[in-house]
Amino acid sequence: MGDSSTIGTFESSPMDDGLFSRELDYQASMSIAERLLRQGLMTTGEAHKAKVILLAKYRPLIGELLAEAG
Repeated sequence: MGDSSTIGTFESSPMDDGLFSRELDYQASMSIAERLLRQGLMTTGEAHKAKVILLAKYRPLIGELLAEAG
């Protein structure tokens, strides 16, 4: 049985500059797409397509986790 002091910890390296930059670019792009959707300048289908394209382009760690969750 494992050491309980390590429960919930990650054994990976911290976010590097490249990953942080990709995450930031993805989140900024999604924010724009969501604003366009709210303003009626983009359809739900277009917003979904934008999300798929942006996930493929930026490969954001957190963005991918959030996309899988909902």
